[in-house]
Amino acid sequence: MSINNCNLLMLESEERYRHLVQMLPDAVVVIVDYRLVFANDSALRLFKIGKLEGVVGVPIDQFVHPDYLERMPANVELLLRESAPLNLPVKKLLRMDGIAIDVEIKAVVVTYNGKRGIQLLIRDLTDRMRMEASLNEKEHLYKTLVENTVAGVFVAAGENISYMNPHFAEIFGYTPEEFVNVKVHDLLEDVDLDRIKHEVAEGISQNKTKYHLKMKGRRKDGSIIHIEGSSSLTSLNGEEIMLGIVQDVTFKQEQEQQLRKSALMYQKIIKFIPEAIVLTDNEQVVYANKLALKLIGVKDGNDVIGQSVLDFIHPNYHERTIMRMDEIMLSEEIAPFNESIVRCVDGRFVDVEISSIRINDYMGKNVLLSVIRDLTNRKQSEEMLVRSEKLSVIGQLAAGVAHEIRNPLTALKGFTQLLQSKYNDHSHYFDIMAGEIDRINLIVNEFMTLAKPHFSQFNSGYIEPILQSVLSILETQAILLNVEIKVKLEPELPAVFCNENQLKQVFLNVIKNAIEAMPSGGVVDITAVLVADSEICIRIKDEGQGIPGELIAKIGEPFVTTKEKGTGLGLMISTRIIEAHNGTLHLFSKQHEGTTIEIRLPAQDLRQ
Repeated sequence: MSINNCNLLMLESEERYRHLVQMLPDAVVVIVDYRLVFANDSALRLFKIGKLEGVVGVPIDQFVHPDYLERMPANVELLLRESAPLNLPVKKLLRMDGIAIDVEIKAVVVTYNGKRGIQLLIRDLTDRMRMEASLNEKEHLYKTLVENTVAGVFVAAGENISYMNPHFAEIFGYTPEEFVNVKVHDLLEDVDLDRIKHEVAEGISQNKTKYHLKMKGRRKDGSIIHIEGSSSLTSLNGEEIMLGIVQDVTFKQEQEQQLRKSALMYQKIIKFIPEAIVLTDNEQVVYANKLALKLIGVKDGNDVIGQSVLDFIHPNYHERTIMRMDEIMLSEEIAPFNESIVRCVDGRFVDVEISSIRINDYMGKNVLLSVIRDLTNRKQSEEMLVRSEKLSVIGQLAAGVAHEIRNPLTALKGFTQLLQSKYNDHSHYFDIMAGEIDRINLIVNEFMTLAKPHFSQFNSGYIEPILQSVLSILETQAILLNVEIKVKLEPELPAVFCNENQLKQVFLNVIKNAIEAMPSGGVVDITAVLVADSEICIRIKDEGQGIPGELIAKIGEPFVTTKEKGTGLGLMISTRIIEAHNGTLHLFSKQHEGTTIEIRLPAQDLRQ
């Protein structure tokens, strides 16, 4: 091979080498006689050098950190003498701007332009050192956090505790040094340990990694504590471990147990109080005793727990109920009873009165205790008292003026008849006068009935013959008005202790009203049955137009009637008679569907 060819190959080889060196991500520099003669692009960037020409011939000392400057010549001499690759102990270099950089340097002896030199392969460790410093800082931060947290942190591998922080050791009454030989089974009850193992085994099959811990722990002195926390399964150095954090909740458990006892005590007291009691928290029901449940028509208390108390209050009372509850929660005083209306689950409305007071520390909360009283019986008693007073007033009025009215009426009626016989041309006027006098006389007779202080002697009697006697009187009127009377009596009804004439008057009034309620004809159904072997229930039902809703509550009061010429005293007298027989009379009516009168009388005995 010719010399020219050899030179050409050498040039090509050198060019290939330069290209390869320029492609390296690490900095490459060549020094000859302690001076820089070559640097690749990575080196130029590392040392913040603009162009290679500007630094060729610059002493290498300019790029060496002062801490390593004294040892640099000896390292170079050793490298040139041994001619073997060497890791230089220089750890810091300087950039052109004077900034120090952390590096790792590998050196090898090379021949450059016919001279022996040293090629340095320089790796910038600045980012790695910064990352390591950051990791060390975070590790220190996490360690400090774990070591000083007021919760027990542990790492368990199998039965061994490979790590625990000081608070974990404190929870179980150990020092960190004493914990070296402590096993998991030394800290937990066998039942809890077996349960946790079972839960973890099941969790692994379901790819579950996090677990809630609730167990009993055993301290060094043998005392039992309650532990709660959480844990997760992970791996460390190829080994499966459980990392957890726990708290000693013994005091919390004792407090909760005390609160539960206190709540149970409250509930027992409330349960046996003969009043309807409801406890509410922010308008939500948290407890209701049996009487309260009975009042609203609920059997199971769980059906109302959590519901808004307003669901059981009439909408018209919602606003004032909320205002009262807010006021009571800010006070220590018992609120006086106020009337309200409760809505039952079956849609009924019940008049009640409610008093409330704030109760502190019920299950750790301040709640509102409300006492609810059903006013139904009281309202009925008040209505009966008002009715009785009305009857008394009417009776007193009748007793005072009835005789005084009858005497003039007798004279008026006699003279009217006399004048009618003399003045036949104007007889229609006298007919009107006679009719009105008879009407006044009827009212006076009814007044006299109300004025009687007590009824005649009572004897045993039977409903069937009493009804038949009345029906025989009204049969003709029923036929004239095209009314059919259907009677269905239960066989062998027992006797009642009664005054038959008074009962006849009641049935006469009621059945006559039923017939007159159907001027265009219809059917009157009369039934009588024995109820629970103690009462006879008689129902008289017509097919008339019924009674308007606004009048139903007033029916039975004096001069309240649907008849054109009625006085309203008939039903009042009938009610008084039935009450004197220790029975009840109730009216049920729906407009356009007719009216039903229900009379209940106590049975005296059964027929043999």
